[in-house]
Amino acid sequence: MLNDTTTKQSLGYSDELRRLQGIGVTDIADGVTSWVKERDPLHTFEPLVWETVAGIEANPQLPTDLFSLRQGTETSGQRDLTTTAMKVEMQQIVAMNRRVRVIRIAREDHLNADKAYIYFHGGAYYGGTPEDVLLALKFVAEQANCVVYNVDYALAPEQPYPAGILDGLAVVAAMTAEYAHISLGGDSAGASIALGVSQLCKSMGICEIASHVLFYPTVIQGSELPGPLWDDNQITIVSEQRAALHRSYQLFEQLDAIMSGYYVADQAVDLTAPLLSPLLADPTTFHNVTLLVGEYDPFRLQGEAFIKRVGHANGDANYFRYGGISHAFLNFTGNVPAVEDALMTAAKFI
Repeated sequence: MLNDTTTKQSLGYSDELRRLQGIGVTDIADGVTSWVKERDPLHTFEPLVWETVAGIEANPQLPTDLFSLRQGTETSGQRDLTTTAMKVEMQQIVAMNRRVRVIRIAREDHLNADKAYIYFHGGAYYGGTPEDVLLALKFVAEQANCVVYNVDYALAPEQPYPAGILDGLAVVAAMTAEYAHISLGGDSAGASIALGVSQLCKSMGICEIASHVLFYPTVIQGSELPGPLWDDNQITIVSEQRAALHRSYQLFEQLDAIMSGYYVADQAVDLTAPLLSPLLADPTTFHNVTLLVGEYDPFRLQGEAFIKRVGHANGDANYFRYGGISHAFLNFTGNVPAVEDALMTAAKFI
């Protein structure tokens, strides 16, 4: 359930995609413009997501060994949404005494675009690969007419914090001479890596990040369990699905502690440090932030706390919430219409 996948496609895909595309701004408040794209029927899981959530047992327990956890980050079943000729190539970026593999993605007719989107995949800091989000990012590159760099950053615990952030910083530093417009993005833990990179870019004077386009980020380490960022009673859902939602939150509470432990390994570091917990960073660092999250994502509440802080500080934040879907929804690329809408939306803000 932590990394749901499917080979099925939602019924009525095209009609639902058109409906979602027709939903406009639902709120503007304190620097945040919001689009809440509810499901019909309201406050219910999308059926393909429900198939995975409904099977979570009472009092669920995550494994703690690294092999099992990494198996849980594997993905499959996505569909290629692109209709334009695309160029996908592996590159090695050498900068700042680091060597980092990236997957460069661009339209064949925009190979020399002047804007880059540097992206960090999810996987709880210890798992995942750039290939997991390759099809999603091909579609973003096609729609945004930009060059995407999909970063194969260092994973914990073999290379713990801050290695992944430093890899990302090296990639950005190498791109500053080539691109006039650099945006950062990522999903889940990768979005946290992106926000760490953004902070260092500013403090070290490397470049100004034009925008941040983030999918369901985790933005705080070691948050209070239980606490306001984990209170699923704040989330509206039909009564017959309430228990399953609660069980999914229980799993992610365990994941929160496990991934923080692997990420910092045995280092005596402060989990409230801004590079580790961007929710606690100076919000004026992050301009032009767009956050996309599912209604039933257990990381939703911390993401909302983050976007409110950034919006209040800068007045330029955007928030998109998609009804009925949960965490890691990019795994449903091409199968759930809300995901295609989210990818098209992300492309507009790069």
